[in-house]
Amino acid sequence: MTKLDIIRKTKSLFMRWRLDVITEPFSGLLLNTLYMSKLSRWRKNTPVKGYNDWYQGTWDYNRRINLYEAVIAQEQLAGAAIDYFEFGVCGGHSFKWWLAHNGNSASTFHGFDTFEGLPEAYGSFEKGSMAFNIEQLNIHDTRARFYKGLFQDTLVPFLAGYNSSNRKVIHMDADIFSATIFSLSQLYRFLNDGDIILFDEFAVPKHEFMAWKIFSESFYVEYEVIGAANNYLFLALKIKKNKQEA
Repeated sequence: MTKLDIIRKTKSLFMRWRLDVITEPFSGLLLNTLYMSKLSRWRKNTPVKGYNDWYQGTWDYNRRINLYEAVIAQEQLAGAAIDYFEFGVCGGHSFKWWLAHNGNSASTFHGFDTFEGLPEAYGSFEKGSMAFNIEQLNIHDTRARFYKGLFQDTLVPFLAGYNSSNRKVIHMDADIFSATIFSLSQLYRFLNDGDIILFDEFAVPKHEFMAWKIFSESFYVEYEVIGAANNYLFLALKIKKNKQEA
């Protein structure tokens, strides 16, 4: 019996004997452990070419501002024409920061959110958590637009009419795996050399990290990390493409 025969037999017997009854209750823990291991290995093997506050003994949400400031200075984005995409706007704190710190009138800012809370449970957050009234954002900059609904319903129609040569800054704050990997997969064909992707919950193993790992490996995306904060929870990376690919 060959190795392949053994593998095939093992899979068949696993299903025949319904061993999932034993393993399924631990599937979430096993998946989290697997991707925590991959995250730790990824961190060790991936250089950061820019701001990095590793290691921090305490967590501080405001460290994201340190990362934004470092990225906007390093990449000279303050006066550049950019298209800023934010997936997961909630109260608009990051969205407002980027609006305030980019003064180019040719820039555009696009915020995607259900504004009705998470579409599914996420860690200790229940479905519907983090809802926010879009009217209370109080954003009047004419460069800003918002798209209310599931990304699966709003992003595809938007991209059908999207055509811009501006450099893109994409802020992934969708939290959950499904929303993150969907958005990345739809944006792939629009990614150009030098585009920036920010993550707000990157060091969550089976959500944003797992989504990025699967996406980048499935689409053969080349990139470099240009900033990290809060022990890699906040991450900035830059897309690398040669002229033929771009």
